[in-house]
Amino acid sequence: MNKLIKPFAFIMAFTIPAIASADVEVNQIAEDEVRISYSAEEAATALGRAELERQIRRAAEKVCGAQGLSRAGSLRQFIESRNCYEKTVTDALKSITATA
Repeated sequence: MNKLIKPFAFIMAFTIPAIASADVEVNQIAEDEVRISYSAEEAATALGRAELERQIRRAAEKVCGAQGLSRAGSLRQFIESRNCYEKTVTDALKSITATA
C-alpha cells in the first residue's frame, strides 16, 4: 500500500499549476514526496525538457528507492522499486506533456 501512495503523491505535485520561475527548482516537501516546479517556457524547449526529465528521474529514485539489484537488498524489493520508478516517471512526463 505504501508503494502506491508514493507515486500518487509525486504525481499530485505535478497537477498543481506550475509556478513561473527562471529555472527548475526542486524542494524536499516530505519524506515520500518531492516537488519539482517549472515554467511552461522551460518545458517548451528541448534543453528545458531534458533538464526536467533528469530532475524527475532523480526525484523518482529518491521516492521509489534503489534501482539497482545490489542496492535493493532483495529481488522482490528491486522489482517493486523498479515498477514504482517506471510508473512515476511515465506519469510525471505525461503530466508535463499535457501542461506544456
